[in-house]
Amino acid sequence: MDSGNGSRPPAPILHSLRAPIITPLFRRFDRLPRCCHDTFYRRFGCMCCSSAKGEGCLRNGHPKGHPLLARGVLLVSFCLVIGLNVGIDNVRLEVSELLLKVSELLDGVSDMMSDLNDYALDMNVTAGKISSYASALDCADDYSDQTESISDASGTIAEYAVLISDSIGTLPRELGKMSDNIAENGDTYVNYAGLALAALGVLYAVLGLLGTLCFEGKQNPVRCATGWLATTNAFGVLMLIIIALLLAGELTAGIVLGDFCAADAGPLNALASVMESQVDDDEAVGMMSFYATCQGTNPLGAYLDTQQEAVTNMTDILDSYKDLFIHTNMCCDSAYDTDNIDPDTVADSCTFYSASNPNACTTNSVCDYSGGTNNGGCVAAGGCLNASYTGIVNEINYLALDDDGPLVGFFGEFECAEINPKLAKLINEIMCDSLVESLWWMVAVHISVLILMYIVMCLSSFARQAIYESTLDKDQQAEDVKENYANPGESCYKF
Repeated sequence: MDSGNGSRPPAPILHSLRAPIITPLFRRFDRLPRCCHDTFYRRFGCMCCSSAKGEGCLRNGHPKGHPLLARGVLLVSFCLVIGLNVGIDNVRLEVSELLLKVSELLDGVSDMMSDLNDYALDMNVTAGKISSYASALDCADDYSDQTESISDASGTIAEYAVLISDSIGTLPRELGKMSDNIAENGDTYVNYAGLALAALGVLYAVLGLLGTLCFEGKQNPVRCATGWLATTNAFGVLMLIIIALLLAGELTAGIVLGDFCAADAGPLNALASVMESQVDDDEAVGMMSFYATCQGTNPLGAYLDTQQEAVTNMTDILDSYKDLFIHTNMCCDSAYDTDNIDPDTVADSCTFYSASNPNACTTNSVCDYSGGTNNGGCVAAGGCLNASYTGIVNEINYLALDDDGPLVGFFGEFECAEINPKLAKLINEIMCDSLVESLWWMVAVHISVLILMYIVMCLSSFARQAIYESTLDKDQQAEDVKENYANPGESCYKF
């Protein structure tokens, strides 16, 4: 049935429910704050939003009407960002110092290997001098076996010196390259990249502080605060991308270094495996593996033992035949068999004479032995050149006995107990302890900066809105609120 104006009367049941239920319910909704109009947030139930046309649904969750509070929150947040970026610089300095220590220790091991190689080359040169002096001894033919033995021994020393040098091979150079790469590339990455990132973080915070402290007008170009804060957020997006990429690299390095240090066989054995995969010189790798673990036999030990035997052989000949080598002839007791001269007993039965001795006997004639008269026979001795003999003795003393000589120096440095502590300190203390700890501290600081910047960017968006709205005309805001209440159909509860 029509009511006369073309509209139908309400159903009896709805009419009966309107007064007690529906009307109070809509009135209750009318008293709730209205949502923003024409904003992105409307489609999400209008949480924490406001505009010139109305206030957000969560009035207490938004700093609307409190611009000083918003600026204070931003001030504290950006100061925290600056503090964390200063922390990045401190960690950067610590990592840089540790990389410098790694480089110095590698240089130290490289220098020791270079010293060993220099000693080996010096052995070769000294052995060559001994061989030259032996060839120039010009002894009698009866002593050719002895002079040849000296030449052969010096040749053995020279040969094994070359083998030692070949075993060391390119190891000093490879260690030097590793040290240079760490010193140059590591320093470049940690210092320049770390400083650049810290500088960008501080720049981000400074831009934010400018926006926080700057005056905010009603319209451009005097909307300084919101303009700077918007610029800060745009720059912050770039910073988040940079920090994320940096974190990816740091985490990758940390995982690789952690796996290296946590190897089942131990980091020193892992170092030997790395050297094996990076260096093509098998002998150098074997030697480095020995010095890293002190297990097995030193590859250089057999070479040095052979050289030491050769030196002993030469010194025995020189000591035994000294009188025979350096004298021209000798007067021997007639009872002594001069056809079968024994170097160990000849001195007991013969008197030696040099060419310059005026009392020297005449070879192949009778002589006066030990105060007698014509009771001995004068026979030829070695008659070697004294200068050559003296040269051999001096070179052997330098080679094997002198504290500054190559063999003594080599034996003093080639033991595993000399080199292994440096490697152990490099791997166990610096790389697998201090460096890993500093690296993860850097990761933690960068993650903190990343999270803090993300939170600050979110806060900045809402604070920027509050700062902007604080400059709007109060009367216009009141008219907008009245308009919202006068048109309840525009409520945020209508989707």
